[in-house]
Amino acid sequence: MSAPPSARATTVFRWTGSDRQGHAQSGQIQALNADLARVQLRRQGLQQVQVQRLWWSPPDTVKAKDLAVMTRQWAAMLRAGVPVVQALGMLCRSMSAKGLVIVMNKVRSEVEAGVALHDALAKHPKHFSGLYVHMVQAGEAAGILDTMMERLSLTLEKNEAMRSKIRSALMYPIAVMAVALGILVLILVLVVPVFQDVFQSFGAELPLATQLVVGMSNALVRAWPAGVPLVLMLLWAAQHKSPAASRMRQWLARWWLHWPVLGPLLTTSVVARWAQTLSALLAAGVPLTEALGPTAQACDHAVFAHITLQIQRQVVQGHSLSESMAQSGRFPAMIVQLCATGEETGALDSLLGRAGALMESELDDQVNGLSSLLEPLIIVVLGGFIGAILVAMYLPIFSLGQVF
Repeated sequence: MSAPPSARATTVFRWTGSDRQGHAQSGQIQALNADLARVQLRRQGLQQVQVQRLWWSPPDTVKAKDLAVMTRQWAAMLRAGVPVVQALGMLCRSMSAKGLVIVMNKVRSEVEAGVALHDALAKHPKHFSGLYVHMVQAGEAAGILDTMMERLSLTLEKNEAMRSKIRSALMYPIAVMAVALGILVLILVLVVPVFQDVFQSFGAELPLATQLVVGMSNALVRAWPAGVPLVLMLLWAAQHKSPAASRMRQWLARWWLHWPVLGPLLTTSVVARWAQTLSALLAAGVPLTEALGPTAQACDHAVFAHITLQIQRQVVQGHSLSESMAQSGRFPAMIVQLCATGEETGALDSLLGRAGALMESELDDQVNGLSSLLEPLIIVVLGGFIGAILVAMYLPIFSLGQVF
């Protein structure tokens, strides 16, 4: 018994052709064979189609920034009265992000085949989150898809702006620490053993500081074979979705939250994104019990995603949102109080939006303070550490000079 077409492996083809106006077009398409690829392209109105099989193609990754820009353009087209399928075709021709073009071509083919837009997007969960699918579904159901797309683009832009702030605040410190740690490792692995051989020829007892540095060097040289599997395990945990990898991501995310300066910064960023996402879904008419699921996915943090799913289960059981948030112990008291007020007044979506704006302002203040604090602190700490190692290495030489 042969497998159904949907179960057979598809092949990626690169195609070239022209549209009805004679403009040259190109792209990639997935099909069972070259003939079916030509048929699909001709159904889309393309002429003089030529296809070529690609034996390898890069993964169709989609950046959050490109998705936000595309959603804004899509909303503008819908607001101007352009039909959905025609807007999808215009987007595919105008976008420069190849991964996004591939995905949107698949979505357009499915919509042309009669699939609802939100169902077509839901077939690509790696690229379109639950937030995206639910807001599109709400817009289709209410006949206000253009309005929902504008709200969605605004939410995506705000979330991406907060991620950009965190990245910009941490980029310089991480780069400096990476370079400094690399220099420290090279000193301990390559330079200190040379000094150690020289010190052994002295035949005298080494100072305590020098003994500590030599001990660190020996420990690092012996421990690096165990460090490689640890790094590989962390990379595996970041990519896989197994229960063990999920537990490791939970532990790492919880560990980062306990850092003195970085923890509050990450908490503020995640809570702001959480409040803005939930506000957008509630404003779109999505029920609270359904909106918490996409919110857990959109907050992009293992700890808060787990907590949000727990809150969802408690809300389904009849608990209030504010009570469940307070029990988790992860949300600031101000956010919890605003949610309680919103539940009492029936304006939960607007108060959550205000809470997100307040947390975003607090994030700006924290980022500015972190930038002014970390740069001199890192220079002083790492400079002092490297200087201490160098002094410890030269102490035996100074002692030897005093003897002679």
